[in-house]
Formats: sequence, structure tokens, C-alpha cells
Amino acid sequence: MFSHLYLFKNKTFSLFFTGNAISLIGWGFNFIAVGWIVLERTGSAIALGKINAIAILPGLMIATFAGAIIDRMNRKHLLVCLDLFRFFTVLIIPILMWTGNFQIWHLYIMAFFVGLGSSIFWPTAAAFTQEIVGDKDYLSANALLSASYQSGSLLGSALGGFVIHWYGVETALFLDAFTYLISATLIGFATHKSNVKRPDHETVIETFKAGFSYIKKEKLLFGYSISTVFADVAIWGNFTVLTIAFSVNVLNAGAKGFGLMDGAYGVGALLSSFLAMMMAKKFGSKSLLIVAYLVAGLCSLILPMFPMLYVSMILFMIMGIHNNSARILSRTVMMENVPNAVMGRFQTVVGVITRSLIIGSTLIIGWLVETQSVKMGLQSTALWFWISLIGVLITYKLRPDLFRKKH
Repeated sequence: MFSHLYLFKNKTFSLFFTGNAISLIGWGFNFIAVGWIVLERTGSAIALGKINAIAILPGLMIATFAGAIIDRMNRKHLLVCLDLFRFFTVLIIPILMWTGNFQIWHLYIMAFFVGLGSSIFWPTAAAFTQEIVGDKDYLSANALLSASYQSGSLLGSALGGFVIHWYGVETALFLDAFTYLISATLIGFATHKSNVKRPDHETVIETFKAGFSYIKKEKLLFGYSISTVFADVAIWGNFTVLTIAFSVNVLNAGAKGFGLMDGAYGVGALLSSFLAMMMAKKFGSKSLLIVAYLVAGLCSLILPMFPMLYVSMILFMIMGIHNNSARILSRTVMMENVPNAVMGRFQTVVGVITRSLIIGSTLIIGWLVETQSVKMGLQSTALWFWISLIGVLITYKLRPDLFRKKH
């Protein structure tokens, strides 16, 4: 289960891993703080959907050429700059709150610019990971980075509700900003000389066109990647609105219930970071993906039938185990089949579609919660997981070789 810990002997990976985990603690604080401010001041699930959509919007605006930039620049330096950018952006909000000058529209501006930084950071981080580890270590690296993501967001979300309750949202957002500064420092100390051939002789437009040529050539791989993001949309889009609405409107558990359910998902996802490799070796990538998406959808379907906090936490944990196992495997399949030289461009195109779906899903789910019920929103979300399941089945039927890499 812990055999992939040998990757920590790679100092560059270790520093990147640690910085990423710390910044994700801040992300957990940000997630619950922003949601709580919006609901406390507006009382509207639609407003919560809007701010999440605003955070995703910049990724659509710049993604056309972001991939070309990622594939041309030194990825370590780009990661440091993006962390510093997010540090200064978030820090402004608690300063405004402490000085008594904060207004709700400031939060929307922060969400936009943090979303701008994050929309470039994550595809850069994936391409950087592919660059600093060997091709036989992709599954191990993805499992460990998923562990950092889940442990970081778990701590942030689980503690965020209590920090807000005791010290206020200003403190939660200040801690969020500070974690980006720590991450930038650690990644900056990582020594790494890239051996990836950069398309420096090309213009950005030519680099962009070359990326699309690759996607056109690998239509099925691209289609598979798009199908798997539906499960991510269910978590990042639908459940961003549904978790807090379910806690407040159905369970009457407030911010603590929100933090506990989100934390339970994080516990399950953290466990999957260590179990995914073992399960993939035993059952194979295709079988694991099918079971994982099926179970995650069932959890979403069952959740409103048992409106009790402890039952909800169990279902969130099961969902976390299965959905995150699928995410680790789907990212590994992508790394194993997409060359590093075009990874940034490939991912940003996938990211455009992902963000478009998230914007649509958050607005639709916000409308369903506001006009219909939280139950209907949860039940409809099961379909998103099952779309990913169908995508795996179709891809395996047409290209079984994509799932036959040995782990």
C-alpha cells in the first residue's frame, strides 16, 4: 500500500508535494469561508452558484493559449509565480474585513483572480509532475499528489468551520493566503533542470495549433478524457452548492455539518490515494473505473433518503474512496498516453470543457435547490458519475490498449 513512498527520495518531488499539500489546506479554508460568507450575507444558493461560476470563468477566457504558454515556459518558475499571485489576491480580502471596508462584490473579484491563477496552476502542476518522475512512476506520483490534495483540503475543510466559528472568516482567509506563500517558497527551493524540448522556435499561435493537431489525431483519447471529467464536475460543480445547502437546509447542521461532510469525503479520498494502486493491480484500470463511478453515483442517489449527519458522512466517505480512485486512474491513463511536450495544451483544452460544464452545473444545481429541492439536485448528480462510466465502457470497447499499462 505504501510502496510508492520511495518517490520522496526525489527532492524536487518532495518539495513540490509538500508545498502543494500546504496550499491545499488554505484552499479548504477558502472553500468553506467563501461559501459561508455568501450564504450568510445573501441567503441564496443561486448566489453561491454564481460565485463558483465566476471563479471558473477566467479559465475559459485564457485557456485558448494557456496550454501553449505552459508548454513553452519553465514550469517550476511558472508554479512559483502563480502561487505568489494567489497569495496577494486572497490577502486583500481579510485586510479589507479588518479595516471595515469589505463589501460582497470584493469577494467576487477575489474569486475571479484566484480562479485565473488556479486555471493555469493545475495543468502546469500535472505537466511538471510528468516531467520530474519516470513514466513507470505516474500512478505512484498521482496517488501521492492525490494524498496531498486530499489531506490538505481535508484539514482545511474540517477545521475551516471551527476556525470561522471561533475566529471569523477573516482569519480563515488570511491562513489561506499564507499557505500560498509557503508553497511558493518550497517549490522555489526545488532544484530541477528540465530536459523537455520547448517549442521556442514557434510562435504561441503555432504552438497552439500544434496542440490541436495532436488532439485531432488522438480523438478517442481526448473523448475518454472528456468523459471522465463529468465525475469531477459532479464534485467541483454540483457538490460545491449541494453540500452546504444539504447541511443547512436538510440536516440543520450549519457550517460544522458542511465541514464534517466535506471532511468525510476527504478521508475517503485520502484512503483511496493509498488503495488505488493496490486495487488497480488486482482488478485492472478499466474494472476499477467502472465500479468507482457506479458506486459514487449510487451514493449521490441514496444520500437524500437518509437525512442524518452520521449517515451522510459515511456516504460522503464512500463517495470519496471511489471517485478519487477513479480520478487517480484517469489522470494516470492520460499521463501514460499523452507526450509531456503537449501535455499543457492537451490539458487546457480538456480544462475549457470542464470549466464550461462546471459553470453550467453550478448554476443549474443552484436553481434546482432554490426552486425545487436539495433532494432533486442530489439525485440528478448521480447521472454525472454514470456518464463517466459510459465513457470508460465505450473507450475500452474501441481502444482497450489504453487501459493495459502495467502498474
